[in-house]
Amino acid sequence: MSSQDEGIPGVTVIFPVTKVSDNTISQTSVEVCTESRVILYLNDVVIGDLSITPVDLESFAIGHLICEGYICRIQEITSIDISLPDIRITTVTLPECTTGHFSKNSSGGSCRDLLPDGSLPPLVDGLHLEIDTIFSSMEKVNDYSVIWKRTGGMHCSLIIRSDGEVICGIEDMGRHTTVDKAVGDALQKGVDLTQCYLICSGRLPVDMVAKAYRAGLSVVISNNAAFAGGIEFAKKTNMTLAGFVRPPKMTIYTGEHRIRASK
Repeated sequence: MSSQDEGIPGVTVIFPVTKVSDNTISQTSVEVCTESRVILYLNDVVIGDLSITPVDLESFAIGHLICEGYICRIQEITSIDISLPDIRITTVTLPECTTGHFSKNSSGGSCRDLLPDGSLPPLVDGLHLEIDTIFSSMEKVNDYSVIWKRTGGMHCSLIIRSDGEVICGIEDMGRHTTVDKAVGDALQKGVDLTQCYLICSGRLPVDMVAKAYRAGLSVVISNNAAFAGGIEFAKKTNMTLAGFVRPPKMTIYTGEHRIRASK
């Protein structure tokens, strides 16, 4: 039996467990993360059936539509109605924006082939970062990983301005959905994402990198590894991808021209 008495309401619960340490067995309790099913509707069409941490749901809805290419700007959304498990969004599609409907997997990433065939325009080169700024930003992930410290069950994504100012830091059970939530939160604040970069925990497969691309984030930084598909996508769309960012070291897979030695 679980209890919310000592957990974070809606986000964690307390469970009794049996722990083993060396050859000793003891009874105790631990804090664990909750999960909720979300069925995402766009103009009454189901576009997602996901597991998600049940907070920041409006930010998730906005960010997911942007990051998966359903809309190009937040102004296309006319309403968001949240009544779990359903999130219903209505939009007015602008003529210059092309959208596509495709299936989703449980992690919140697209299942379609995302390797560009030349039809995706590359991102511009305007953003440049110093090495010390990147290292400092990665260390800030720890500041925003509050629930992870208590449970070990969360990922975290941060949207950061080029000068190192943190716009938002979001935790969620899935690394993909942290990106959706962080992008949605930043857009709700009116932030120009082309002047920001993404810091995230977890690996960087192609669907994670594509989320950042669709949001206009040209630089993606992680403390973990990139996958071949993500690297290839970043290379063809002129993105900067860096992994294993653990001060004082990092691995830059693509777009090293945006990263400069610190003064």
